[in-house]
Amino acid sequence: MIQRKLPVCRVSDLPPGKAVSFRYGVSNGIAYNDGRTIKAYLNRCTHMGGSVQLVRTQGSGCDGCVFKCSWHQAEFDPATGARLSGEAPEGTALKAIPLKIENSEIWAMLEIEDEFE
Repeated sequence: MIQRKLPVCRVSDLPPGKAVSFRYGVSNGIAYNDGRTIKAYLNRCTHMGGSVQLVRTQGSGCDGCVFKCSWHQAEFDPATGARLSGEAPEGTALKAIPLKIENSEIWAMLEIEDEFE
């Protein structure tokens, strides 16, 4: 396995309650800061692969936010990636992307099969 660090953004560019999209190999990722931790997921709904975006459903701040699919309105928990409602299959979750923070930069870690191993 070969591991690559892919840039997400600077920590200062992802304040609490915000999300940012980034390239993750041949896919897209979405990172979210809930005020305590920064998490990232493949930006692909578990129903039919539509992209998700952070939507505030109530109140202000980080509480009351969901990732919502732009195609069929499935909703996912930003803290866990778990499906909350909608057409996405029950028990599914957005696929987590491992992150590393170094020198105020957020990096997504991508593992690639080494065909020569």
